[in-house]
Amino acid sequence: MTAARFRKRTAPILAILLGLLLCGGMLQVGVGLWIDHSWFSALGYGRAWRLNRAAPWGLGITVFVSTALWLAINLRVAWPRPKQHWRGLIVVVASAIAAAVTMSRWFLVLVALFQQRVGIADPILQRDISFYLFSLPLLRQLQLWGWRVGAFTLCLIVLCYSVRLQRLSARAQERLGRQAQRHLLSLGGLILLLQAAGHWLARYVLMYSNRGAFAGANYTDVHAQMPVDGLLAGVAVAAAIALFYLALFAPELVYLKFSAGQPEWYWQPQQMTALLLVLGIYGLMALGGGVIYPDLVQRIVVVPNELERDRPYIEHNIAFTHRAYGLGEVEVRSFQVKDNLTSESLSRNQATLKNIRLWDNEPLLAAYRQLQEIRPYYQFPSVDVDRYPIGGSLRQVMHSARELDDDLIPERARTWVNDHFFYTHGYGLALSPVNVVTEVGLPDFFIQDIPPRATSPAAAAAFPLDNPAIYFGELTDHDVFVKTKAQELDYPKAEANIYATYQGTGGLPISQFWQRLVYAWHFGDWQILLSQELTPESRFLFRRQLSQRVKTLAPFLQYDQDPYLVIADSGLYWLIDAYTTSRYYPYSEPTPDNELNYIRNSVKVVVDAYNGSVDFYLADLQDPIIGLYQRIYPSLFKPLAAMSAELRSHIRYPNDLFEVQTQQYATYHMSDAQVFYNKEDPWQIPDQLRQGNRPGGEGGSSNWLLRPDTPSPPPTSKPMPPHYLILELSAIEAAGNPDRAARPSSDPSAEFVLLSAFTPANKQNLIAWMVARCDGEAYGKLLVYQFTRESLVFGPQQVEARISQNPAVAEQISLWNQQGSRVNRGNLLIIPVQQSLIYVQPLYLEAEDSKLPELTRVIAVYRDLVAMESSLEQALKALFEPSTEDVAVSRR
Repeated sequence: MTAARFRKRTAPILAILLGLLLCGGMLQVGVGLWIDHSWFSALGYGRAWRLNRAAPWGLGITVFVSTALWLAINLRVAWPRPKQHWRGLIVVVASAIAAAVTMSRWFLVLVALFQQRVGIADPILQRDISFYLFSLPLLRQLQLWGWRVGAFTLCLIVLCYSVRLQRLSARAQERLGRQAQRHLLSLGGLILLLQAAGHWLARYVLMYSNRGAFAGANYTDVHAQMPVDGLLAGVAVAAAIALFYLALFAPELVYLKFSAGQPEWYWQPQQMTALLLVLGIYGLMALGGGVIYPDLVQRIVVVPNELERDRPYIEHNIAFTHRAYGLGEVEVRSFQVKDNLTSESLSRNQATLKNIRLWDNEPLLAAYRQLQEIRPYYQFPSVDVDRYPIGGSLRQVMHSARELDDDLIPERARTWVNDHFFYTHGYGLALSPVNVVTEVGLPDFFIQDIPPRATSPAAAAAFPLDNPAIYFGELTDHDVFVKTKAQELDYPKAEANIYATYQGTGGLPISQFWQRLVYAWHFGDWQILLSQELTPESRFLFRRQLSQRVKTLAPFLQYDQDPYLVIADSGLYWLIDAYTTSRYYPYSEPTPDNELNYIRNSVKVVVDAYNGSVDFYLADLQDPIIGLYQRIYPSLFKPLAAMSAELRSHIRYPNDLFEVQTQQYATYHMSDAQVFYNKEDPWQIPDQLRQGNRPGGEGGSSNWLLRPDTPSPPPTSKPMPPHYLILELSAIEAAGNPDRAARPSSDPSAEFVLLSAFTPANKQNLIAWMVARCDGEAYGKLLVYQFTRESLVFGPQQVEARISQNPAVAEQISLWNQQGSRVNRGNLLIIPVQQSLIYVQPLYLEAEDSKLPELTRVIAVYRDLVAMESSLEQALKALFEPSTEDVAVSRR
């Protein structure tokens, strides 16, 4: 068979296969789009989905068409009549690549289009902050994209003319050479204009400069770099004009001349000298003015007089960093340690003392898993802290959701039917007070077992729960079908399983054959099409994992790493803190990882654990970024007032945000430019010593004290994490102001706060502590209580050293570690009470062959006294009502 006949026979087959492949790809994309739209619409966010899909395609089509027109025009001029179709192929491929690259930047375009003024201008160029947050990122991308397209076009046109010139006669080369020079000069001028735009934008980028000892433009940037950038922009424009002039009026930089009948190319001295002079001046200025000159100014003018030169710019950095991290409204108050607590004063602060957290996350999580998982396929992913009114007083509690982890289902039970119809949801939660243990040192539950059971009438009244099933959670990542013929496992019992049928509204309908076909095609699971368990009422639940669910709906927000479960309105709900962030806030100091220099907790997300509904509530209306997002997606966000009062009572200040703020405040509490420059009073988050991980230990913060015969990993210092507690701030204020009357012990002013401490840099004594308030109208307010300089206040490392050096404590721990068990020293807590500090540290005991920690002792430290007792009440009594029999109390 000849090659021609072979091609003739195979060409139709290849065309059919290519057509089928193209149709299959289009069908796959179309099915995916339909499922996504249905999913968004079922949650009430169909309009957001349509915008999210239309915007990138609109941008991509715009870029494709504009790039294609630009390249087609230039190629047509450079090579008018090619014999092959390579010109069209180059145009399509290059334009498609440009469109694909820029489609990912669609959100920058939306942000720039919907922006509004913030009302705050930068102090140097007087541009509104909105320009830096919303316009500058897009302008820089446009400039970079235009420059790259221009450079690619220039290279392509040079190649076209080079090939054409080699194929023409001498006379034709002379005519084409003039045209080529005019064309290339014009492209060069256009590239220089784009370069000028880059220099002009570089003036605004200086607002993020790190040339000095702080973020933002310093003296050199403002008085040297910024004028040079402006001058370079002007020179680039002048050079572009010169190229355009040469293109119009003197395009023959080189010309063809015949010598002895042979054609030779010659330079035009005047025009070439002018061109090289223009480009040389620009290059020398870019090198000397853009690099060398600012460096000389920094070394000669600024460094010898840095504080004097940079003082106003340091003030800008301090002011804008405070705005960017929400530190501008921090209230600083004096905290004079009086150490005058008595048994009577303790009785007036019971709301605080009865809510001191004795359980750390890791040992409590280990206890939950041992005592309350009930079946091997249940898992407690993490432990969360919250507060509830119980028995007429506010109580701090810890809890964890009992989720279904399909990875823990026995392998023989991992059938398709079981995975998709039987094991569909977790069930209930375990909940316990933070400070109560049983006689054997285990958590004393308020809610326990399956089905969830309140352990007292007060707990039953505080935690009404009609539907404990958890279909959406942190671990729930597999797809299931509900309302089917198959039985769903609701919860196990000793004698028989209890089955249930889903009664909620979550998921998408899958009753029709075509719907089953669509889902089978998209998910690549043809069992969906063949299953006989589905009914006209069946629904398909997918994207059930919290992080995937919320990030799919609103990918432009950053989400807290710790969603927490809430019992409210007789159901279970997940609360997730969402943040708006930016790297483009002028003069603001970036975080150490350089990922952001602006952050706000502007959104509270609520996910129904049963129905899967997702609601985004606006928590900070002063945030310009969330205001912009609300204009882009008006149907996505709800006012915070629309959240139920019961859910609002469980909003808490997020730990992730507080850690970022305290990290910045450790430096930026110095608001005086000279103090800041000299670093006279830098703070840091105090460290606490933690023993290295033991094999089989729980997590990275464990502090297991090993047996003497076991090699001990070297101890490590880790920053002391913030901790939630119930605090009576009014008692602190009253103690600091003798004119205020003493409060009764039942004062309702006890509130839920998040607390972190500070020590001076490279020192271990405490210098201040900060709280973020979490309740009611005071939510979000930051208070800093600063110690007076006249007295020394022990920090966490010093207190831990005193505990370790206490003979009674050391002897008891050594004894336990030699009897087939090990001791874990929990996190040290700082508890402000009136104008005094009490330190509390729990001790957990764990047998070598068990992972069930028991809270066996509580250590309390006050002034120079250390007490270790079996309960907090006894430890406090030993401190404040000492007797000769209190052998665990010693004065150091």
